[in-house]
Parts: sequence; C-alpha cells; structure tokens
Amino acid sequence: MPRARSPFLAPSDAALEFGRQYAVVLQRWADLFAAASALVEANVRLGELAADAAVEFDAWLQRAREAPFAWASPEAFQRFMESFAAPAGKRPPGG
Repeated sequence: MPRARSPFLAPSDAALEFGRQYAVVLQRWADLFAAASALVEANVRLGELAADAAVEFDAWLQRAREAPFAWASPEAFQRFMESFAAPAGKRPPGG
C-alpha cells in the first residue's frame, strides 16, 4: 500500500507540474539540436556533391575544349558537316 504524501515534506502540485513542463522543454530543445545537427550534416553532404559536380563539369569542359571540332578550322568543320548532308536531290527546299 503506497504511503500518503506528507504535505509538509512533499513538493506542491505546482512544483511537480513545473518539473514536468521543464522536462518537456528540455526534450524539445534536444529535438531541436538533433534536427539542426542533421540539417548541418545534410548541408555538408550537399556541398561535397556540389564540389564533385563542379570538378566533373570542369573535366567535361576540358575534354570538349580538346575535341577535334574545337581546333579544326571553320572550313574543315564545314567540309566535315557536309559529309553528313543529304545528297543534292534529297535536300529540303532552301538547303
């Protein structure tokens, strides 16, 4: 059988409610810091991916810069494109 609280030594109902509410506030702060930490980690990962994408894009630009059509003269490029053109009788009007 539980012992009855002594009103003299026991905390008041208001003090008990304050303690419960304080525990709720501390838990909410813990949740907030956990969410902020997860947000920082996600942003760091996003930054890493952006840096990787920039390196990959720069490499792609370098390869495109070194491609044959980049150093070929306009005349050589025109001849190259004409090799893919349709025969004279099969060209669309105006072409």
